[in-house]
Amino acid sequence: MEQLTLNITERSRSRVIASSPHGFQIELMEFVGQEDVPALITVSESLAQVYGDSAKLTKTTIRKYFNYPKTMPFVARNHGEIVGYIIGVPLEYFAHDHWAKYDQNLGRGNSLYTYAFVILAKYRKNGYARTLKRVYLNWTKKHGYKYVTGHVVEGIARTFSPVTVVVKRFTNWHGSGITFEYYRRPIHDASVGRGF
Repeated sequence: MEQLTLNITERSRSRVIASSPHGFQIELMEFVGQEDVPALITVSESLAQVYGDSAKLTKTTIRKYFNYPKTMPFVARNHGEIVGYIIGVPLEYFAHDHWAKYDQNLGRGNSLYTYAFVILAKYRKNGYARTLKRVYLNWTKKHGYKYVTGHVVEGIARTFSPVTVVVKRFTNWHGSGITFEYYRRPIHDASVGRGF
């Protein structure tokens, strides 16, 4: 894997994809500067509470997953503060991971793996998560992807959509003691429900 560095002198660069007159916006993060690293790590602590410490971002994983254009990291900001993010990664990025071989679309360039989707708890009930997800799915569809995929705790994928398929279940996912399911959902069914 190529070496990536975090340039602490360069500021974050992003492209605003959607915004509201009330200070909420979704940005495609093209480069993470040092000023946004602490906020991204803080937001990721919400994931760690559910999925374990391996879900918490570090400077190394920020360089890996906030690596546009190889990945598609979207951040949600409320009045300039990062309050959530969603990261899409082309499925082929994971070609050497054991779980990816179960996806029939591996190598076709038509699937975006949802690596992480998180909103700070105090922003979850006001539609921010729904808006972030909708923008992500619409952007994904406009850029030629046909499917979104990801891993979720067992039982969650069936709540996404009637056409969501559980491709494979993995017991004790990454030593968590929890069974996760790897799902695939066609984007043409991108109605925004509970999840993907």
